[in-house]
Amino acid sequence: MQQVAIVGAAGKMGSWFTSYFAQRGLDVSAYDINQKMLLLKDSSKVKVQKSLRQCVQDADLVLVCIPVKKTPQAIRECAKNMKDGAIIAEISSVKSKTFAALKKIPINLQPLCIHPMFGPGASKNEEARVLLVPVRNEKIELKIANEIFENANVKVLPDARQHDKSIAIVLGLTYFANMVFAKVISSANNISMLKQVSGTTFGLQSLIAESILTEEPDLVIALISENIYAKRYINQYLKEVAELARLAVRKDNKDLKDELQEIKSNMQKRQDLQQSYNRMYEIIDKHK
Repeated sequence: MQQVAIVGAAGKMGSWFTSYFAQRGLDVSAYDINQKMLLLKDSSKVKVQKSLRQCVQDADLVLVCIPVKKTPQAIRECAKNMKDGAIIAEISSVKSKTFAALKKIPINLQPLCIHPMFGPGASKNEEARVLLVPVRNEKIELKIANEIFENANVKVLPDARQHDKSIAIVLGLTYFANMVFAKVISSANNISMLKQVSGTTFGLQSLIAESILTEEPDLVIALISENIYAKRYINQYLKEVAELARLAVRKDNKDLKDELQEIKSNMQKRQDLQQSYNRMYEIIDKHK
């Protein structure tokens, strides 16, 4: 693999991958509808192209890094202009429609359905987790993914449905809950004072919520509205919030205490809670 094409190179992840492959010494062809932002990337290793066709026609790997809604059409357009044997990969956070588009590309092209589980602020040298949903041949596609991402921890999922169902909680529900948390604390008169008087829990929670707000709105919206499983989990979340709130306002806290004990017991069956508590402080100490 000598030449890589990044479609959507002006976006946050597109920009990350443009830099990643250029630093590895590969020739990068970059395209984005936002040409003004792309002009800043033109260099000896990054060639900004004015059209999608010019960007992908000579590439060994085409990586599509654009919003979920636009990805299936972009896959079809790229496939029309790519050379035989080239790899076309997409990194969308919702796979149902993008996976279907990859299944339909010509047989002379190699599909790759991946989801990098890191953001544009990630170090390019540290190990990162990448999800892979096999399209045609798991063995071949896993090998390609490991070649593309040096030091990657590639996790294979059985199908697009399992991917979307998992991501509905891992990202969709997590983002939604943190947006609600951020909205509540943003109405506080003095957030800086809250941080001064807070302990570990609030510090970490507010940091996560604030970090999520740096994401592109299109990504957050896609995680919630494009993933059918996310909608189901969010509805369940809202029902549980209403029930806990109902118990919390009672004068007798016995029912609330019983509920909390049940939640703790259910979680303890699946995860060592003390281990999680210790792990939290290990992370804090590591980054002091």
